[in-house]
Amino acid sequence: MTGQFVRGRAGRPEIVLDEMHGELLADLCRQVIELVEPKPDDGRPASTDPLARELGLDGLDWGGLDGAEQAPPPAAPEDPVLARLLPDAYRDDAAASAEFRRYTENDLRLRKVDNARTVRADIAAAGPGARVVLDEPHAQAWLGALNDLRLALGTNLGVTEDLDLYAESLDPDDPRLAVLAVYHWLGVLQESLVEALLP
Repeated sequence: MTGQFVRGRAGRPEIVLDEMHGELLADLCRQVIELVEPKPDDGRPASTDPLARELGLDGLDWGGLDGAEQAPPPAAPEDPVLARLLPDAYRDDAAASAEFRRYTENDLRLRKVDNARTVRADIAAAGPGARVVLDEPHAQAWLGALNDLRLALGTNLGVTEDLDLYAESLDPDDPRLAVLAVYHWLGVLQESLVEALLP
């Protein structure tokens, strides 16, 4: 797979994605959005109040402030990919992790969704084969989204730190090799974006 970020003439990271790679990246971001986005029926409603989101107050349970009993904190996700994207804050303290999750998970979900949507919007705005140029906020959103995509794919694959060893363990006709190629390409994108951001 091709496509890497370079530092453009304006000093900003830029990349040209052909139609196939642009559609692939946009579709992967769509899948992350569908997985992570807060749902009205899961106890983590997405607020439409931008100030609440900016202050990190979105989705907080204020019931305890008037003496009413607070709802129990959200449990860690059972889905392994979602659990990787929304990990416990304290590995050895389930109660502390649950309480931390109560006040931070909704905001974390929304941030990840915003990152993925930014990538999709940038790809759509540029069009197939056109140059995507990122300013600082968009570059940070791309870095966050690319990291989430690699975490999700890596979890699904069961990738170890040694990618070459993992690839060698698969049969030549194993469909996971194609997914591994995408995983590797996302790593190249991420690394090239970091390098393009260096002064």
